[in-house]
Amino acid sequence: MDAIDRRILSIGQGGGALPTVSVNQMIAMLDTHGRAVRDARADHLTIRGPIWQSVETISRHLQTCFCPLVLERFDRLLPTSDRTFAQRDADEASLIDYAEAVAAVYAWEAAVGKHVLLRSEIRKRLQSVSAACLARIDAHLSIADEADIPDFRQLAREILRAEVAEWVLSLAGAPEHSTKILQRASRAARQSVAWAGRVFERFRTDPDEFSHFDAVATLAAVDELLVVILRVHDSDRMERASGSHPFVLTIGEQALQEFVTGLEHMTARYLEIAEDHLLASGAAGAFVLSVLQVLQRILRLDHVLLPVVSVVGIEMSHRATVARMAEMRAKLQASLGTHKAPPDALKRLGILDTALSSVEKETDETVGAT
Repeated sequence: MDAIDRRILSIGQGGGALPTVSVNQMIAMLDTHGRAVRDARADHLTIRGPIWQSVETISRHLQTCFCPLVLERFDRLLPTSDRTFAQRDADEASLIDYAEAVAAVYAWEAAVGKHVLLRSEIRKRLQSVSAACLARIDAHLSIADEADIPDFRQLAREILRAEVAEWVLSLAGAPEHSTKILQRASRAARQSVAWAGRVFERFRTDPDEFSHFDAVATLAAVDELLVVILRVHDSDRMERASGSHPFVLTIGEQALQEFVTGLEHMTARYLEIAEDHLLASGAAGAFVLSVLQVLQRILRLDHVLLPVVSVVGIEMSHRATVARMAEMRAKLQASLGTHKAPPDALKRLGILDTALSSVEKETDETVGAT
């Protein structure tokens, strides 16, 4: 075992980032060394003498050199804290490689015996990584005023970061931390969807300048909002796969139902405003231009959301929205060249064309395929 020992002891001695090849070699050699020690114990051979010395030497190296280095790079590469994220060279081990190295150390420890204390030291560091991730998510859930709206762009980033953290912590053999992160990210997503639904409902009941601004701000983050909604959907699928909620809506599905209801009510209100003032000039015309831009985002959100919510039986009036927007486009086209056409008719028409083009194209392709 001397050759294996020497190679293990050479990895991580110099500090700094570890190349992928070195981490992979360490994983393979720890497995080989662990099996050799386990076989020796199974054959009732004494673990004293050379084998015992080998275990002690490698354990000391892992504890003082390799593990601190791996955990430091793991922490710096994982985007879960407020620290400046480290740059990774092309030949450096990836976050996944480092996570698998941690898992390999766990496996080696189990093979050589519980007297080795590496696991507790590693868990302390992973606990701090997990705590930082949870704190970042919690910071977005502490909205004091019911009238406030969350920063959906930032929250979506935190959910994506949390999913990375959950994945690599699971790979590293720390399911107690990965499960907490997954649950917290799902909770944040559900809460965000509920907040967005309330924003939409406020505009329907009181469509003033402030509620319009909140609705526009929420819909401006449509891509990020979809990330959050898909997180809710994935969480609910896992709950149903585990046998939970067989006959009733999950908490996430209830949040999605409220979100869709609020979105539908708000969409109907915006459609009414757009239809009533489609050919208006002046201040009303400027406002209807803003409304058409909002409807463009709504149509995009509807189009992506429809197959997600239909899985759980939530209905949307997407086709009716498309039809009403198509009618507005036809009305604008008919006004061109007449005294009824507003000064910015082409601009309004361009918004409707852009909003409808992708939806109509995909609909035509679907019909053609069938």
